[in-house]
Amino acid sequence: MSVAQTQLTLRLSPQEIYHFDNYLFAKPETEKALQAFCHLDNLDFLYLYGEAGTGKTHLLIACAEKVQQQGRRVTYVSLAELMQTSEPAVIQSLEQTDLLCLDDIEAIAGHPEWEVALFHCFNRLHDAKGNLLVATEHNPANIRIELPDLCSRLATGLVYHLTTMTDEQKQQALILQSQKRGLTMSDEVAQYLLRHYGRDMPALMDVLQQLDKASLQAKRRLTIPFIRQVLAGG
Repeated sequence: MSVAQTQLTLRLSPQEIYHFDNYLFAKPETEKALQAFCHLDNLDFLYLYGEAGTGKTHLLIACAEKVQQQGRRVTYVSLAELMQTSEPAVIQSLEQTDLLCLDDIEAIAGHPEWEVALFHCFNRLHDAKGNLLVATEHNPANIRIELPDLCSRLATGLVYHLTTMTDEQKQQALILQSQKRGLTMSDEVAQYLLRHYGRDMPALMDVLQQLDKASLQAKRRLTIPFIRQVLAGG
C-alpha cells in the first residue's frame, strides 16, 4: 500500500466522520463549489485556506471520500505529517491519481527541495489531467513559499476562504455533528461544552468523540451531569 493510500485509510476511521452534510458551511457558494469539484469534470484545481479549526481537513477528506465512492483513484496526504517521515522524492508516488488532496501545504515553505518537488508534482498532475485540492492557513499571496514558480502555480487555483466560526455557529456545528453520530444534543448542552471545554473546534470534536463512545457504552443521553461524569473520569 502506498503512503497516500495508508494516509487516506487512517483518516477515514469510523470515529472520524467527515462528510459535507455534517460540516457547517458559512458560505453556500463554498459548498456548491466543492460539490461541483467532486465531479472532476470542469474545475481541476481548488484552493482552500483558513485559520486552524476552520475545518480544512474535514472538507478535504469529505471530498476524498465522495470521489473515492465514485470508483475514482484518490490520494489524501498531510504534507506536515509526510515531512516528518519521508524525503521529498516521495511526492512522486502521490501523482498516479484522479484526485490529489494536499493538506497543510504551508509546511513546505522554506524547504527548497520540498518546494521543487511539489512544483514538479503539480506540473505532472496537470499534464496527466489529474485534479488537485489543497488546504492551508494562508491565501496564495501570503503563503511564504520561496520558489516563484510554485507561488505562480498556487495562484492559478480557484480560491475559497473558510472563515472562523462564531460561538453560535460552533454550537450549531456541535449539534450537527452529534446528530450525524446518532446522538441528541440540546442547545443547553452545546452551550455548556463551549463554556467549559474551550472554543477550539478540533478540541471540541475530540470531546464529542469521547462522549459518543461513552454514551454508546453506558446507553445514556447527553445530559450535563453525564458529561461532567465522563469528562471528569468518573
